[in-house]
Amino acid sequence: MTDFDRLRVGMVDGQIRTADVTDHRVISAFLSVPREDYVPEARRGLAYLDARVPLGAPGRATLDPMTLAKLVQLADPQEDDKVLVVGCGLGYAVAIFAELAGSVVGLEVEPTLAVVAEDRFAGRAGVKIVEGPLPEGSPADAPFDLIFCDGSVSTRLDALARQLAPDGRLIAITGDGRSTKATVLRRAGDGVATSTAFDAFGPALPGFERAETFAF
Repeated sequence: MTDFDRLRVGMVDGQIRTADVTDHRVISAFLSVPREDYVPEARRGLAYLDARVPLGAPGRATLDPMTLAKLVQLADPQEDDKVLVVGCGLGYAVAIFAELAGSVVGLEVEPTLAVVAEDRFAGRAGVKIVEGPLPEGSPADAPFDLIFCDGSVSTRLDALARQLAPDGRLIAITGDGRSTKATVLRRAGDGVATSTAFDAFGPALPGFERAETFAF
């Protein structure tokens, strides 16, 4: 067992299992995917800390492992699901969902991150990386059974919600400041039902900021 393998087991045992993540499929995915391969080379030593890892683009960082694992468990990916990961960075969440679902599309707006993520998954069946504005989703690949926002968002989820399949769900950290919640949006007929699950915090994804308002 390599040092990274031991650190990965320690991450799962010390950060993920202790956060009420009990789904054995989710735990297996986090044990299987080498997180060090999905952070910048210079930050591989930080891969298994209980912290966000900067991705090398302004304002961008990973979710911490505990938060990501709780959100993945909340998403409840199924073996035949088609998944969209919004703001996929270098692809760690894409790799996790690739262990759990039928196919995964990773959407990234930052070209320097998208090109590295695309290289990470070159030739891997069932995984596709696309580049574009995050709030617009990937309409060419829709509909999706599951849309997962790999960070926090304040608003502008309408276009993503329209790309859900019937009975599909969207998982995101929503809100502003320190008042952010893990949120589930479910497609229900012609509408969307929203519920919150637990307090959750993550780096803001670009493009979802609320428009500034001015008082006179």
